[in-house]
Amino acid sequence: MFRDRGCDNCETYIKMRGHPDTVTDCTSSTFDGCVALFKPDASWVAKFSHINSFVPGVYAAHVTGRIPEYIEDKLAQRGFTYHPRDGSAED
Repeated sequence: MFRDRGCDNCETYIKMRGHPDTVTDCTSSTFDGCVALFKPDASWVAKFSHINSFVPGVYAAHVTGRIPEYIEDKLAQRGFTYHPRDGSAED
């Protein structure tokens, strides 16, 4: 479903829908822990994880790997602050 529909959170910024190569570039199957969000805007865990504006769902807590630099650049150009989930950035 994700490969077909893309990401509800990032479609505005990255345009994954209909672009399976971009989906592959921006996802990882290697992760540790999960965060389940029912009301992201009311969750301190979501705020701490920088996902409090995301749609309800299940998210990886720590991901192995990062998105490509060209995607990071595209996000920055559109005013979005990328928070890596690989432990390389300090919160």
